[in-house]
Amino acid sequence: MDMVAGEPNDVRLKNVDRQWIVQVVENGKVARHLFNAQPVAESYAEFQRIRLGLPGKPPIWEGEPDG
Repeated sequence: MDMVAGEPNDVRLKNVDRQWIVQVVENGKVARHLFNAQPVAESYAEFQRIRLGLPGKPPIWEGEPDG
């Protein structure tokens, strides 16, 4: 788990080599979770957004994952 000082809580999705990464930033700590199926990753990401009180659907980010 990486530390990102001052970062707001956030949840993002990314597809890499046919796997889905859900990146969760909570209280400056970054955790990444791998999934083989997009619907499962999206469901997990949505649950994390609700848990953290974040609005909307998780964005799918482009480029390299932060950290």
